[in-house]
Amino acid sequence: MTGPGGAGRSTDPRMRSEARALDEAERRAEAGSAPWLPLVLVSAAALLLELAVIRWLSAEVRLFSYFKNLPLLAAFLGLAVGFGFVGRRDWRPFFAPLLAVFVAAVLIVGRSDPQFLTYPGSADEFLFFTAPATYWLAVARFLAVVVAFFLVTTFLFVPLGQATGIEMTRHAPLGAYVANVAASLAGVWAFAVLSYLETPPAVWFGVGLLAVGAYLGGARVLSRSAVALFLIVLVAVAIAGRGIVWSPYQRVEIQDLLIPDASGRKVHAGYTLSVQHVFFMHAYDLSPEYAARMNNRVLEDISRSYSTPYRARPNAARVLVVGAGMGNDAAAALRGGAAHVDAVEIDPSILDLGRRLHPEHPYTDPRVTTVADDARAFLTRSRDRYDVVAFGFLDSHTLLSGLSSVRLDSFVYTRESFVAVRDHLTPDGLVAVSFSQSPPWLLERLGRILADVMGADRVYVHRGVMGTTFVAGPVSAADASRAQLVAWTADPAADALPLTTDDWPYLYLRRKVMPIVYWEILLLLALICPVLIGRSFPGALRPQWDFWFLGAAFLLVEFKSITEMALLFGTTWLVNALAISGVLVMVLAANAVAMRGPRLALGALYAALFGSLALSGLFPLASLNALSPALRGVAGMILLSLPLFFAGLVFAESLGRAGETSRPLASNLSGAVAGGVLEYGSLWWGIKSLYVIAALLYAGAFLASRRARR
Repeated sequence: MTGPGGAGRSTDPRMRSEARALDEAERRAEAGSAPWLPLVLVSAAALLLELAVIRWLSAEVRLFSYFKNLPLLAAFLGLAVGFGFVGRRDWRPFFAPLLAVFVAAVLIVGRSDPQFLTYPGSADEFLFFTAPATYWLAVARFLAVVVAFFLVTTFLFVPLGQATGIEMTRHAPLGAYVANVAASLAGVWAFAVLSYLETPPAVWFGVGLLAVGAYLGGARVLSRSAVALFLIVLVAVAIAGRGIVWSPYQRVEIQDLLIPDASGRKVHAGYTLSVQHVFFMHAYDLSPEYAARMNNRVLEDISRSYSTPYRARPNAARVLVVGAGMGNDAAAALRGGAAHVDAVEIDPSILDLGRRLHPEHPYTDPRVTTVADDARAFLTRSRDRYDVVAFGFLDSHTLLSGLSSVRLDSFVYTRESFVAVRDHLTPDGLVAVSFSQSPPWLLERLGRILADVMGADRVYVHRGVMGTTFVAGPVSAADASRAQLVAWTADPAADALPLTTDDWPYLYLRRKVMPIVYWEILLLLALICPVLIGRSFPGALRPQWDFWFLGAAFLLVEFKSITEMALLFGTTWLVNALAISGVLVMVLAANAVAMRGPRLALGALYAALFGSLALSGLFPLASLNALSPALRGVAGMILLSLPLFFAGLVFAESLGRAGETSRPLASNLSGAVAGGVLEYGSLWWGIKSLYVIAALLYAGAFLASRRARR
């Protein structure tokens, strides 16, 4: 058994070996002779590669676009196990072959037939482009792919975790932790800059491997074969990424669109844009001249669907298109006589492709203003009013963050979002919402939200070849006839259908439940992981519980911070970087206070932590929208990250008392894995409920720390 802080000694030879290594590290730390550069290099590289792995895997293996938190949890678990291996067998030389295995698996599975990656969903959820298969075959395929990648990703990060732990033991605990967090912050912003520059994955991995290679070379564990594997990996990733546009959000491909003309000959009619290997949108030439020449019934139906809002409100003075894509909706507004169009699209790469390639060139028309931004963020800042606000076929194929189950478009389809739209309409303005072919309950939800916000007798619907278009607002009988609209009525059988809100923004879930496939994944991982980890690293199954609870709660509060920052500034890639940076800055500030000041009373720190949780959970964030963007950003980051400042003080004080870093950090990271699982509780109870769960976890940490001290 070990005493408080892990200071006791075990009769296990492996534990004695680890203890000797830690004692030697402590002597070096006291002498102040250990260099800091190796710790900085490996810490920054680990964070950058973690973000790169999550993004690349979710882009190449489409299912992980909807489950990005699974590779995140795998990375946390691998780092935790690596920290636990400090003082034992050296795993650092295995990083290169493990990376080669990971890259090969991603390229092989990612390039396989999409029909292979079936999703065993149910009637309670909706994912795009799920392949049909018998249920148990779909379950077997899905779980095999998910579990295989979870394990490969876990093992990939074990060497990086061990390397970080080794370097941290060469310094005093608090100083080492501060250096680790500061370097992690540098890794976040390095990846953010690479994303902003729209660099391909070969560059992401190249930068990360350069840092890892420099570290391994300095540690004298870099072999020629490892260098060769690094080069092979980079070449393979570069070849696989040829012809791909890597926007800050997703993997984008563009191809020619060919359709038959009146004579049956296939001719160029625009472009097809795909993301994450599946179809996302077309850029059509729907101009009257082209349609007359083609005489194609399908094109006519498509044109009618896009033109529905402008048939109901022709010659609108101002039009706002959210989810503008490559420009089909903006082109339809211009054909409908709009005097001015604001086209808002979150992905700048898609806007640029539309500007260069759309056959009707709407984005080069002087009547159109393009804005690369999130729809909610634009509505928050704008003071303009519009005759038509049109939602494009805005359906996301990716999550907001690896820390969350919220998609990029989730906050666009909430009741609060439609209230914001209503406030931007002129007195006779209309809102139009188009959605592709979807289950009836999803369309019912959209209709009910519009009826609740705009009035039950002011909602109309058009069903065409492109899907369903809702039009809400004052529509005359003549306008409805011209636009082929019919009055929408609610289905009484769906009265129990929950409406999406900013607290429960899960548009693609029918009910407030966790889908059964999530249970299947978590159950299988709960059976496999303890067995594998227990055989390779038994100590991981006996964590220091106060650090374990702190890690689990910390991840929940970090997720809450990211999602609520998205409400203040939109679900953009920059918000992710800012939110994560705010978390790390609070941790650094907490450690600076802990290092410079006297020892702090844990009881008082926990009291401040619970108070800050209550403040963050109850504070009306909407009141910050009255501030300027800069003030709103500072106030939002401080308010949402304040609990993490006090949590950082608790962690720093506890770490200082523990007298070592590897075991507490291993426990902390394994607790973060559990926190990632508990994040799914928001599917039931909403996002704000996570503050309650975090408070319970922090209470567990407080009780565990008191028990350890006794």
